[in-house]
Amino acid sequence: MAGWLDSLIDFGIKAAPTVAKAGLSYLGQQETAQSQQQTAQAQIDQLNQNAAAAQAAATPWNVGSLGGTAGFNPDTQTSSLLLSPELSNVYSGLLSRSGMFGGQAGQYANLDPFMAGEQFYQQQQQYYEPDEQRLRTELETRLLNQGRLGATGGQNQQQMLEEAIGRNQQQRRTAGFSQAQGLIDTLLGRESGDMGQAVGLLDVPLQQGKLGLGIGGTLGNAAATGLESRAEGIKNLNDINQGNSSDNMYTALRGLFK
Repeated sequence: MAGWLDSLIDFGIKAAPTVAKAGLSYLGQQETAQSQQQTAQAQIDQLNQNAAAAQAAATPWNVGSLGGTAGFNPDTQTSSLLLSPELSNVYSGLLSRSGMFGGQAGQYANLDPFMAGEQFYQQQQQYYEPDEQRLRTELETRLLNQGRLGATGGQNQQQMLEEAIGRNQQQRRTAGFSQAQGLIDTLLGRESGDMGQAVGLLDVPLQQGKLGLGIGGTLGNAAATGLESRAEGIKNLNDINQGNSSDNMYTALRGLFK
């Protein structure tokens, strides 16, 4: 019994220096690992800040000018394109005028060409009617003064006047057909022109939106790089944490049995 105890004591005395050395080695490696972890964590913190700043910068920018504004809301993921008050008034005026031209053209465009021509003639006839009636009155007055009103000669002159008036009316009626079609084309062209100008004004805030999107998109490349760096930094930290915990313990235990 005494021999066994003496052997155990002897082994403890001989192993003490080795155990102490292994313990000191383990503690030293622990300090080194902790220092590596702190350095890696500091790098990750900086990468996180850089990546967050890059992500914020990569959001489309709000852009404004004398022509209008283009705004982006990253929270709702919506955009707002607005004309300036002055151009908004011009836009509304163009649309209103195009509607007026369209309404006028509709009076004829909804009819067949012959009915449209007749309507055009009737609208013009009201301006010729006073002159035609004046010619009749003047002839009757002259015939009356001459004592020929109601006579054969007077009636012939009155008939000749009516035939002349009728020929003029027929010429205007025939011309009304092509004039109505020309008026329709003119009014529709003005309507289309005003609508085209109005739509063209909408390109002002649209181009500003593209500018804001372009600025954010360019900075988005930096954001992507920052995110990659952040992911790499996190991976390095995980490798350090996993590697040190197992390697240090293995090295310390191995020192016990040298």
